[in-house]
Amino acid sequence: MSCRIDLKPLVVLVAVLSLVVLQPQPGAAQQATPTPPIRPTHTPRPTPSPTPARISAEITVDAASEGVLFSPRMLGNNLPAWLKRQVFEHPVFRARVAASGIRMLRIPGGSWSDEYGWLSCETGRDQPGAFPCRFPWAARPTDFINFLKATGIEAMYTVNVNYTAQEAAALVAFLNSAITDTTRIGPDIRGTDWYTAGRWAQLRAAGGNPEPLGIRLWEIGNEVYGGKPVVKGCPRNGWENTWTCSGEEYIKGNAEHDGFIKMRAAMLNVDPTIQVGAVGHESSLGRGWAYNVLTHGGQVMDYYVVHTYPQYYNYGNPRREIEHILAIPQRLWPKIKSEAEMAFADAAGGRPIPIVVNEFGIVPEWGKEDFRNYMNKHVAALFIADSIGQMIVNRYAMAAHWNVMNGPSPELSGRMVNEFGLMFDYERDPKMTRQPKYYVYPLWARFGERTLPMTSSADPARELSVYAGRVGANVVSLLVINKSDRPADAQITLKGVRRITGGLVDALTAESADATTAAFNGVAEPKDDLSDASPLPLKGSATDRLSYTFAPYAITLLRLNVQ
Repeated sequence: MSCRIDLKPLVVLVAVLSLVVLQPQPGAAQQATPTPPIRPTHTPRPTPSPTPARISAEITVDAASEGVLFSPRMLGNNLPAWLKRQVFEHPVFRARVAASGIRMLRIPGGSWSDEYGWLSCETGRDQPGAFPCRFPWAARPTDFINFLKATGIEAMYTVNVNYTAQEAAALVAFLNSAITDTTRIGPDIRGTDWYTAGRWAQLRAAGGNPEPLGIRLWEIGNEVYGGKPVVKGCPRNGWENTWTCSGEEYIKGNAEHDGFIKMRAAMLNVDPTIQVGAVGHESSLGRGWAYNVLTHGGQVMDYYVVHTYPQYYNYGNPRREIEHILAIPQRLWPKIKSEAEMAFADAAGGRPIPIVVNEFGIVPEWGKEDFRNYMNKHVAALFIADSIGQMIVNRYAMAAHWNVMNGPSPELSGRMVNEFGLMFDYERDPKMTRQPKYYVYPLWARFGERTLPMTSSADPARELSVYAGRVGANVVSLLVINKSDRPADAQITLKGVRRITGGLVDALTAESADATTAAFNGVAEPKDDLSDASPLPLKGSATDRLSYTFAPYAITLLRLNVQ
């Protein structure tokens, strides 16, 4: 049904109203001022956003210096038992770990180390007098041996602090002794006889490994200061399965438990070539855990172990958050080293104890939702690369990032997204995707093992963090971390050389620090052995000076051939 409306009355009404409005009002001028014509509106051209100013830097390297040697053990990582045998034997996993440049792997797995019964897990059933196998599905000691032999990587072993001295010694024998070794281990504090070193070497041989693995690096316990609250004196939020949270007891033991001193002595009795580290703390000052450990064990320990996990915060501004993370290494590592040395002077008679950081990485603020998930982004690679450099120049003895592969950590974020590892875990991601931080290790592995003195005009906390080294007699290396969104034009001078004849460039690049993917030498997903991501050639110069532009948020390694 339609309805028609007659518009004539409306037209008449509008005409009348128009006449009323247009009549001049009393007192108004009889001739109105003419209205100026309306000019067309000019639309201005859009103003382009200003391009961020490029960084300009002068980098000078003393290439004539002998330099300072550092240990390849600075390129360490962690390999936990919960990855299972199937991952340890997976050809992709083995190939990627072998190609990574990692030089040392700490086993058998963080806090699990204090819950891992080596003998019971090796045999597949709990053994009388031995620590039980609480995770029978996890990797066995033999699985670790097979993996380490296949990849050629050195190991550091964290001994369960709950073992007796003799069970710890038997573990050393299992990994390091010959099958003919008659060294007596004997009965422990609880009455269990651990026989001879050769007995445990024969068990290793029965698993397919007649030759000793020869692990030289050991430590007793993992974060013992964080014992669970069921133990008197431990914190309410404790996480570690340990019998004490007292630094003095940890070193000296008590009537029911062997401490560090007795365990170390029994282990050295089996293999006198090993080194045994003690659990320290990232905050070494004060009269707490570190003070007591150093007071009672500072003259005995072979090295002092530190773990640190600096937190990132949700400021509501991603740029500020990323700048905060990238500034951490420049202050964190000198601070930990300085405080440890002051504690050595105060509690250990000034003995210069080697410092080992065998767990580190960035984590979200504890107890808060992890909105940004930076630990799985390119910013984590920038942080790790700079951290390794800072630990090297501050003369740490060894370092190990946590970890190669971990699995989701919902306790950090409330979501199954966090991955500590360099690769995503197999069960969640069968491709075992490499994260940007994986590629930090191939870069540092090509740097060489000697640092050279250098200066840089760039701000290392916000612009360029620079490390100089020597690969060989005629190759100078320069690892540069660009922490900004700006290209950096650098003038590089190598004092003490006649000319730079050429070189190679390796680089890890990403679209931003917030990116979840990166490219290694221009390849987004290289082959497992990195063979299709070769370094690019670098043109030389006729002098000792070279100009180079470092890409934003890139980690770049220059290997310069010199005369």
